[in-house]
Amino acid sequence: MKVFFLFFEAFLWTIVGFSQNSNYPKWNGYIQTRFISDFDKSSEFIIRRAKLWIYGEVPKADYISYKIQMNYRSYKDETLILQDAYADICSKNYGKLRVGRFVPDFMLQRMQPDYEIPVLERALVVNSFVHNEKQMAREMGLSYVFERDSLSLHFSFGLFNANVDKPTHSKDNFFLYTSRLTYQLIPTSDLKLHIGGSAAYRHLNKTTLTTIYDANSLISGSDIRWGVEFQFLFKHVELQTEYLEAKINDDIVHGYYLLADYTFYQKYQAVLLTEKYNDLNATTDDNPWYGVGFNYQISGKTKLNGRHKNPEVCCEAKLSGRNSMASIF
Repeated sequence: MKVFFLFFEAFLWTIVGFSQNSNYPKWNGYIQTRFISDFDKSSEFIIRRAKLWIYGEVPKADYISYKIQMNYRSYKDETLILQDAYADICSKNYGKLRVGRFVPDFMLQRMQPDYEIPVLERALVVNSFVHNEKQMAREMGLSYVFERDSLSLHFSFGLFNANVDKPTHSKDNFFLYTSRLTYQLIPTSDLKLHIGGSAAYRHLNKTTLTTIYDANSLISGSDIRWGVEFQFLFKHVELQTEYLEAKINDDIVHGYYLLADYTFYQKYQAVLLTEKYNDLNATTDDNPWYGVGFNYQISGKTKLNGRHKNPEVCCEAKLSGRNSMASIF
């Protein structure tokens, strides 16, 4: 039996700026630490995420904003990376153009912040379907996003480097194209019903796909990925699910997750989940996972999470920031 405990993830600070002038940069950040033990051969503390970022608006051009984010982790390997670096050019009527290094708008759970997800990690299929797993799901390029609250509509189209070699340089003339369309069918305060879908395409050029094939494979040819998403919220009950599929040449990869949670007495949250991912690596286990969890809202900026899941029995817990909560899965 393996038991995992994630003890602390919390906002370290929130500084609203260097002065009263809103054009000055603002700071934000949080840290998530974890204790892992199998109660047999190993126990260790790790830093899952430690993020610090600055953001703000360009002086005398408040329609242009920016964000620069650093991330440190000791999870799997020790890494300190410039995670996000982008600028947004915004128009109230015509949408937003983003340029730089950021997460492409593809898949619902990938676009949700770490501290808002009621479980410890994103679903395996979501993590496996990022196009550049070595760069923490980030890509370099540009994206156009159109949103209208009055229409309850969200649409995006992105253009990014497709085949990247170190240090994240494009090695050919191919591009990665992404798109996402969502619609809020019922956008009220107590009841929300969200549906949507994502699509992405690129031409592979001797590229490694370590989350789909074995690590030594170099893949060339078409890479088409798509997914559908559904989110339902009624007062204290939330239900979220996605199905994702990739066709790489003639190979098909697919997976899904289903996540449900119920919040009671404002500080407590019960969570149920199931997920399954079928890759093309013969050494991995494609059996479904099941999990139950409990979260506790410690304070406004501290959250503790935990999870127990099968078939490989394990328990996890994390303490995280922004809307602090604690949970045991």
